[in-house]
Amino acid sequence: MRLLYQIISKRSVEVHNVKATNASDLSSFINDLEFNITTISSMSCSHLRGLGTLVTGNPGFIDYRVAPLSTFVNYSCLNTTKGPTITLKCNNCQLSRDITYLSWRFVDLPNAPATAVGFQFNLTAKNHVSRKHVSFVSGTLRNGSNFDDKPTTYRGVDPNILKFNLFPRLYHNLHDLKLIQPLFHEFLPGSSFGEISQLQASLQSSIDGQINTSLCINFLSSYIVEIDNQNILGPGE
Repeated sequence: MRLLYQIISKRSVEVHNVKATNASDLSSFINDLEFNITTISSMSCSHLRGLGTLVTGNPGFIDYRVAPLSTFVNYSCLNTTKGPTITLKCNNCQLSRDITYLSWRFVDLPNAPATAVGFQFNLTAKNHVSRKHVSFVSGTLRNGSNFDDKPTTYRGVDPNILKFNLFPRLYHNLHDLKLIQPLFHEFLPGSSFGEISQLQASLQSSIDGQINTSLCINFLSSYIVEIDNQNILGPGE
């Protein structure tokens, strides 16, 4: 009874509508975005190699582009207690309709092999003008697609792919606030080992001496989600 009363006492519900977009709609969605990807391990940023290139579009198609990462975002690596964290920051971001890719790898160092037990991510978006409200997604990825909770060590040539979707949301109930909503889509685990003997053999292989990670970002720009409050009791009720 108390829960029913609480719902009725609010007098309104939040309604989501979907509207097709055009170029002018999308151009007004300017957010500050931050991506943090931690490779859970005992490694440090000194293992990092290959971060610095951004790819948009699809290979073999006319929209395919390769550009320096620094022309789009500020990027850095920070040593944390959980492992090296890659941070990507973009202020006043106006997102492309294309799928965006970037990759990096961690390599073996003397007496410090490239191994990891998982990945942690935190993606946030803020309206550049009204920074009070934040949309975000965060989580931890371990054990790939295994369902037996068996410990897994990531190491080897095949990349670990983290896929995220971004889509625009217009909050009419917050003075027409425009926010990009990040959404975790998929994790495709790369080379990994579940047996100690396999891992020990890999540690002796120079070919396996790396952890490759790819970040795939897809801006779902065909529609805008519009959010507003709707009175459920009617005027004067």
